[in-house]
Amino acid sequence: METITPIDSRDEQDETHMTPVSATALRDAMGHFLTGVTIVTTRGVGEPYGLTVNSFNSVSLDPPLILWSLDLGHDRGDLFRQAGGFTVNVMGSDSDCEELIRIFARTDTERFSGADWHWGPSGQPVLACAIASLECRLWAEYPGGDHVIFVGEVVNISTRDGQPSAYFKGQLSAFPS
Repeated sequence: METITPIDSRDEQDETHMTPVSATALRDAMGHFLTGVTIVTTRGVGEPYGLTVNSFNSVSLDPPLILWSLDLGHDRGDLFRQAGGFTVNVMGSDSDCEELIRIFARTDTERFSGADWHWGPSGQPVLACAIASLECRLWAEYPGGDHVIFVGEVVNISTRDGQPSAYFKGQLSAFPS
């Protein structure tokens, strides 16, 4: 088996010629990357909670793992830890889904009032308009700069036909067919 040795980029580049990357520049550059849109939901104390997230990715097939990240300054981070699980709802592009995406992105709204949802087999909230819902148990948590990275083990999946929502250059739209 080959051993992989991490490369310290500072050894190969003269840092005196590099300018630090600003958060604004990174956000602008990442805006050029087309991403899907999810709403991550969890069981709160007596009621569900959720928020719009586009930092979602597959990690492993065996075991089945996914990840998403949350700003350390977010006031509900402990809720996701205490619940021990969550659902990543991959959102469709129909008008009902787009409205939920906007509602769940706001900071001070009652997100679930008027939403069509149910408790999934894992005990986590599942949104009816999602084109895929991945119910997860919390598998690990890692520091990621100014974010926390939540890794979930997928325990249940439901899907339906539909076009996905996409986020590109600050705009929400349907992924072109």
